[in-house]
Amino acid sequence: MSRLAGNDIMKELEFLIKELHKEWECSGAAKATVIIGIEEVEEVNRTLAEKIITKQQVLEKDEMTFRESIQLSRENFVLLRMAKKIKAREDKTNKKGMDWEFSIPLDKEEFKLFKSMFEPKLG
Repeated sequence: MSRLAGNDIMKELEFLIKELHKEWECSGAAKATVIIGIEEVEEVNRTLAEKIITKQQVLEKDEMTFRESIQLSRENFVLLRMAKKIKAREDKTNKKGMDWEFSIPLDKEEFKLFKSMFEPKLG
C-alpha cells in the first residue's frame, strides 16, 4: 500500500467533500408532506434563512472537528433543499393566485429538520 503525502490527502478529502455535496443536493424519496399557509410562508422562509446563515457562520469558524464540520454542512444542504422546494411551490401557488395553502413533499431528513424547527409553533 502506498502512502499519500499531505498534499495528496488534502486533494482526496476535497474530492470526497465535493462528491458529498453533489449527493446532499439531491432529495430522497418523499416520506411526508407538510402544508404551509400563504400567511405562514414568509415566516417559514425567514426561519430557514436564519438557520442557514447561523450554521454557515459556525462552519466558517475553525473551532470544530472535521466530523462536526461535515455534519453541519450536511444539515445546511438539507435546509437549502427545503428552502428551494418551498420557494418553488410558493411561486407556483402565487402565480395561480387561488390557493390559501400549498403542500411540500419532504424526504426523511427534510421532514425531521422541518419538524424540529416548526412543530412546537404548530401545537
